[in-house]
Amino acid sequence: MQELIELTGIITVKKLKASGALERWRVQHPQEWNLYKAVAQEGLHKEAELAARLFPSEAARSEFDALKERVRRLLIEQLYQVELSLPAYNIRQKAYFECYKKWGAIKLLMGRNAWVNVVSLAEELLKKAVRFEFTEIVVDLMRTLRLYYGSIAGVPRKYEQYKTQAEHWEKTLYYENQSEALYTDLVGCFVNNKMAQREVHEKAKEYYELLRPALESYHTYRLHLSGRLIENLIYTSINDYRNTISVCERAIHFFECKEYPAKIPLQIFLYQEMVCYVQLKDFERGQAAAERGLRLLDEGSFNWFKYQELLVFLSMHTRRYQEAYQIFLKTTAHRRFGSLPQAVSEIWRIIEAYLFYLVEMDKIKLQANDTVFTRFRMARFVNEMPIFSRDKRGMNIPILIFQILTLIRTKRYDTAIDRVEAIEKYCSRYLRRDDTFRSNCFIKMLLVIPMQGFHKTAVIRHAEKYRQMLLSMPIEMAGQSHDVEIIPYEDLWEIALESLENKKITRRK
Repeated sequence: MQELIELTGIITVKKLKASGALERWRVQHPQEWNLYKAVAQEGLHKEAELAARLFPSEAARSEFDALKERVRRLLIEQLYQVELSLPAYNIRQKAYFECYKKWGAIKLLMGRNAWVNVVSLAEELLKKAVRFEFTEIVVDLMRTLRLYYGSIAGVPRKYEQYKTQAEHWEKTLYYENQSEALYTDLVGCFVNNKMAQREVHEKAKEYYELLRPALESYHTYRLHLSGRLIENLIYTSINDYRNTISVCERAIHFFECKEYPAKIPLQIFLYQEMVCYVQLKDFERGQAAAERGLRLLDEGSFNWFKYQELLVFLSMHTRRYQEAYQIFLKTTAHRRFGSLPQAVSEIWRIIEAYLFYLVEMDKIKLQANDTVFTRFRMARFVNEMPIFSRDKRGMNIPILIFQILTLIRTKRYDTAIDRVEAIEKYCSRYLRRDDTFRSNCFIKMLLVIPMQGFHKTAVIRHAEKYRQMLLSMPIEMAGQSHDVEIIPYEDLWEIALESLENKKITRRK
């Protein structure tokens, strides 16, 4: 089903209508149209549900797989009819589709030895491919023209021209492929924790030095995208956010100077800048980076939601809780919010829980017509949120912390003690690596609360050594994912203390 879901997201009803295929499908392929409509328009993505609707008879349901395959083939054929005049495409995207369509036509003509048309099309296409730096196409066209003028037409001047140019672009393509391979190797190590941060840092430096001469000599989109991402990893791997910002600014300047809009690299480096500003708690510069990035995005796109997510974190980390609340309401009310992948929507659920906590602690004032936080129920949140069995990114931590803070706030002390005991086991089992040091310290601080009978003064006194340990590792040095601390632990501790009183509570028998 994932193939169909992905294709229906590309070949929309609007595009089918624009190409004239919509009416043809309805008449010539009614069964295929019904499946497409159910997936694309009604959002039905469960195979069993779709099969039961389209084939009420159980005996006929074996035909469902064949129907899926027919729809997939129709959609792939429709890719060649994509309407390139739609405003959603920028100039480089249109050029990409046009160049690859013409390149395919050239290959078909070569197969029929139609060299007059091949050369005419190739020379026409070459100008556009060079302008937009589609290096793979450029190299193939140069080779084709070199072959024609050198061995078929016998035009020495043209042969030498394309021979020299082909050699230059072949080197460019070699370095583009090398930079992409080196970046992929690095990211694989970084994401899968195959290397320690210091090892990634050293490897990134080594790879960047290998590429430096090429980056200085060749100035193509693909080479500099991978090359600058490798340079970024030199610093992000050791939490050097200020130097990361410098790399991002150089990369942004490079891509802004292109004669065509290079939206994807600009989005990537502006997003990385925002992550840095979250960690550095620099709201103004982070917001400026977000505004620049959002101008490049379509509202409701996946990356638009990721930018909104970072804006919430930026607001939370700079104590602009009311702004975080407003961003949350705007984002979650968007009609496309429900189509986000589960991993992304779960982060928004955790954000919702912390915003609810801030509402209950009088840090956020609700709108008069609020229907989100007035209906929030902790029990439902706990039941619906998974406890990640392989918690590589540490996203269990904010879930468990939220539960304890809420239980303390509502004075459900017995239950809070039980949850603290559970989190202590989690702490001893999982929180041993350097990137969980801050979480470890904060959890130790939380453990003090029931140990001191929820007595505020006693808690402050006995938790102080752990608070000092927390302060010794500022968030920008911690090496953890930016979304682990929904609210920085220093701020969260001060808010949590407001729930305590100067009287001792003991467990009921």
